[in-house]
Amino acid sequence: MAQTKKRQAFALGKTTHSEPHLTGEPIMRILCEKTDNLVGFLYQWNNGDLQPAWLDVAMAEVRYEPISDPA
Repeated sequence: MAQTKKRQAFALGKTTHSEPHLTGEPIMRILCEKTDNLVGFLYQWNNGDLQPAWLDVAMAEVRYEPISDPA
């Protein structure tokens, strides 16, 4: 249930900190659970907030894959 609430917060772009979003970086790929297609990126903001950036529409059945650093 906690995971569902967390995903709902991501989908709505809710913030948990009072500091403004100044800079953000993608930290995970968001992949469709059924097709493995890339559907978005999860960003972490300078204040620690997490926010999804969907390529099209928000989806419920997704998985997160870390973005690895280039070799």
